[in-house]
Amino acid sequence: MLIAEAAVLKDFPGAKATEYRHGDRKGCLKGTRGAVLDAIELWARDFDKPPVYWLNGLAGTGKSTIAQTIAERIFADDQLGASFFCSRDFEDRSNLKFIFPTIAVQLARNLAGFRSIFVPLVQSDPEVAHESLYSQMDKLIV
Repeated sequence: MLIAEAAVLKDFPGAKATEYRHGDRKGCLKGTRGAVLDAIELWARDFDKPPVYWLNGLAGTGKSTIAQTIAERIFADDQLGASFFCSRDFEDRSNLKFIFPTIAVQLARNLAGFRSIFVPLVQSDPEVAHESLYSQMDKLIV
C-alpha cells in the first residue's frame, strides 16, 4: 500500500473497533445453531445468491452470536472483506452514518482492487462520508 493511500484510509471518517475481532462477543457454542450457520456459509460461497443475507429476529435471540461465528469462520477461510458490529455502548458504533464508511475502509485495506477505486473517489469527493446513507452505500460500496 502506498503512503498516500494509507493516509486516505487513516483520515477517512468511520467507527473504531467495529470488526468481529474487537469486543467481548462470543461465538455460538460448539454443536449449536448448525442449520442456520450452514445455510449462511452456503449462501456466502454461492455468488449466484443475492448479495445480502438478512438475519433478523427479536432482541436477545442470538443474531450477533451467529454473525460472530460466521465472521470467524469466513475470516479463517481468508474470505472476510469487512465486518461491522453495532453497539449501544459506543456512540460511533450506534450511528448508522458510520457503517458504510467503516466497511469501505476495511474493504480498501483488505482488497487492492477495491482500494484502487476507493482512494481516488475519496480524494475527488472527500465529503462522501457525510452524505445520505443511500449515497454512501451507492458510492462507497456498490
